[in-house]
Amino acid sequence: MSHLGNDLRADFVEALKEISTLMSMAYEQLGPVPQDHALAQAGLENGGEIVLDYVDHHEAGLAFEHLLYMIDEPPLVISEKCMAILDRIAKSLEMPSRMVT
Repeated sequence: MSHLGNDLRADFVEALKEISTLMSMAYEQLGPVPQDHALAQAGLENGGEIVLDYVDHHEAGLAFEHLLYMIDEPPLVISEKCMAILDRIAKSLEMPSRMVT
């Protein structure tokens, strides 16, 4: 993986620290997840693994889309620091940055 690739992976890992923590807290607060709840959707609980798997298989665009899905669906409220990391990832990938409002 190139230096840019290593920096990009580091950005994904850094963003996932916050997002995965927020996701875990959401699951803990909810308890048993009702089938019709946003957290019952596939790819959320183990989303960090999915994101890094995409990154490691040179599918950073898909990884970024999944990361945004993890934020949008519950929805999670992320910090400005995390938003800045997501902006940096989007710029690296030349993708639009769709921030959660």
